[in-house]
Order: sequence, then C-alpha cells, then structure tokens
Amino acid sequence: MASVLGAIIATLITVPYIVFFLVNKSMLKLTKKRKKAFKAGVDSTTLFLFFAIERMTIEIWGHSYYWILLLVFLFGCLLFTYVIWKNDLDLSIGKILRLNWRLQFLVLSIGYFSLMTYGIVLRILDI
Repeated sequence: MASVLGAIIATLITVPYIVFFLVNKSMLKLTKKRKKAFKAGVDSTTLFLFFAIERMTIEIWGHSYYWILLLVFLFGCLLFTYVIWKNDLDLSIGKILRLNWRLQFLVLSIGYFSLMTYGIVLRILDI
C-alpha cells in the first residue's frame, strides 16, 4: 500500500498539472462554478510545482536550489504588501498570501516549462 501511495505522489510531483486537472474537474462537478474550480486547481497545483521544480533542479544540476524558490516567494509577499499598503487597501495577511500563492503559480509554471525544456534539450545533446 505504501509503495502505491508513493508512486502516486511521485507521479503528481513529476507532472503537477495532473493535480490541476483532477481538482479542477472535481470542483467543477461539486460546485458548478468554473471560477471557483479554476482557483482551487491553481491553489492545489502550486504546492506540487514547488516540489517539481526542486526535483528538476536536482536532476539537471545535481544541487537543490530550494532557497531560491523560497526567496522568490518572500519577494512576492513583500511586493504585494508594498502594493496593497501604497494603495491604502485593507492590509491582511490572508489576502497577501493568497495573491502571492497565485502569482507563484504563474512564476513556477514558467519555471517548470523552462526547466523541462532545458532538461530535454540537455539530454538530447548528451546522447
């Protein structure tokens, strides 16, 4: 049972957009609201993108650059805090984290596809 669960988690980390598809479709069936289903898919996929990029950097370069991902996350929090503070909006931690989490989805998606393309090209050129 543990090996099956491990294989499922490894697959979801390797291809995080499976999580997006599954959560999006299941939330759409439950709520019938496309926007809410999309946001739930984005929110759940972001965590898997963090792990996927970390694993890809280890596979490509042999070192973990997880600290860079954490710095990007913290920079996003600082950026949203500054923008919300300057615009005199309601400054709440939940709002800042939610906006940053969705920004990280975009940043990590770009990073995921960039690293995937780089890794494929690198493997092809090594052969």
